[in-house]
Amino acid sequence: MKNKVMIIDDDKEIHMLMGKQLEALYTVVCASSGKEALDILKTEPLPQLILLDITMPEMDGYEVLNRLKSDSLLRDIPVVFLTGMADESSELKGLNSDVVDYLKKPIAGKLLLARVQHYIDLYSEREMKGKLDMEMIDTLPEKLTERELDVAKLMAEFRSDREICDILFISMPYAKKLVAGVKEKLGLEKRGDIRRFLI
Repeated sequence: MKNKVMIIDDDKEIHMLMGKQLEALYTVVCASSGKEALDILKTEPLPQLILLDITMPEMDGYEVLNRLKSDSLLRDIPVVFLTGMADESSELKGLNSDVVDYLKKPIAGKLLLARVQHYIDLYSEREMKGKLDMEMIDTLPEKLTERELDVAKLMAEFRSDREICDILFISMPYAKKLVAGVKEKLGLEKRGDIRRFLI
């Protein structure tokens, strides 16, 4: 079964161009607006990657991204911004958003395929490693509290301290304290060492 890529862009030529480049390897779904994309995501199997245009009428890419990240079912889908804007400030704004990459249109076929496969591979790896081995944790001499376990699961999903704050509705100092507690109880030197407890 092919991995699925969604293209959200109001330019039909982009749908045709990128769709043609990707369709041999992926199932491609196109949406011409943010609203159409969100409607599709409610009714169809989720994509492994979303390619999202920034400049669209009614709902721009930043608003679409905010809607995706505020939905617990959609927030983990990696998003790549697409844009025709080439100025530095636009690129910095895009890169500072919660996206995995920022690509300028038009995109060469080989580069597009390489980027898409790279981010789908990362998504798959994250899904595979996103569960804690609970039996191993239960054998630890010092158990995690329920709140620390919530934090540990989010760390296992490669969430930042800021994301942990937002998801658990806690302050940054408290999030940092919980992360430090998880690291201490699990004997982790670095945050990434939590991978040893992943399935």
